[in-house]
Amino acid sequence: MKNNGYRGNIWVVLAILLAACLSAAAANSRTLSFKTAVKLNGTDMTPGFYLVDWVSHSPEATVTFRRNGQVVATAAGKWVERDTRYETDSVVYTNNADGSHTLVELRLAGMKQVLVFGERS
Repeated sequence: MKNNGYRGNIWVVLAILLAACLSAAAANSRTLSFKTAVKLNGTDMTPGFYLVDWVSHSPEATVTFRRNGQVVATAAGKWVERDTRYETDSVVYTNNADGSHTLVELRLAGMKQVLVFGERS
């Protein structure tokens, strides 16, 4: 006696679970472009594209920056609610007296919450 219907259902369920996991992972990451060198927790990040992903611990988050598949920096961030829903992704940094820049905030398209680093809120 064959029971191919049961096996087929398992594959459908596995495919749905995989799609849900991939969708959730995509919701917690963005590719951002840094147009200038910035520092974060003492780590220098050169201009270029970074895959930024985060794990939320509401309102805190652990944020990881990857470039060319390698982890460049990991930092503690905090989700802060704003009045504006941002239309584009953007990187906010301070201009330091020595000419360097420190990353302080990530604004993500479609969200009213921003990821803040350091004491800024």
